[in-house]
Amino acid sequence: MKTIKHFSFAIALALTTILSSCSSSDSGSGGFSGPATGSFVKANVAGSNFLAEGSLAVGTYNSGNFVVMGTTMAGKSINIQLYAVDGTLETGTYNVNTTNTNDDHEGSLSYIEINTSTFTSMTYNSQICDNSNGTIVITYVGTDKIEGTFSFAGKELREDEDCSGGTKSVTNGSFRLEL
Repeated sequence: MKTIKHFSFAIALALTTILSSCSSSDSGSGGFSGPATGSFVKANVAGSNFLAEGSLAVGTYNSGNFVVMGTTMAGKSINIQLYAVDGTLETGTYNVNTTNTNDDHEGSLSYIEINTSTFTSMTYNSQICDNSNGTIVITYVGTDKIEGTFSFAGKELREDEDCSGGTKSVTNGSFRLEL
């Protein structure tokens, strides 16, 4: 568990550092919607809008395995992972929580907040703790892009997989990964 937290922190910190000199479009004006083209991850996190687009939304797709991560310059990220055991990702609804009994896929949704002053992080996940849940809906899979929606109630993960922390609600999520 400690390794997962450190790995998540290292990824988010590295992306934040590497991309700190990149510009991004202003997502704070003119309503809350994703871009018409390009990769993005957007959601409502506990009542606040989250939007990562362009070079701040990265991912990969290979043999039915799909990963996309959106990161903001404020040290927040949403990670979407879906792995198809048979190697094919199809449109449909996928449960990504502890009660998933489907042997065809495995997945996870995470929200990570990094305090850029203290370099401490808080991770909320849909899969590891009881009383957490998540759903990924793949609406389009093609050679050019993958699109879908997601939502989850993530439990805070603490050291040694201690699930006694709070819950973070992530709703109205959507994503596009251009391939």
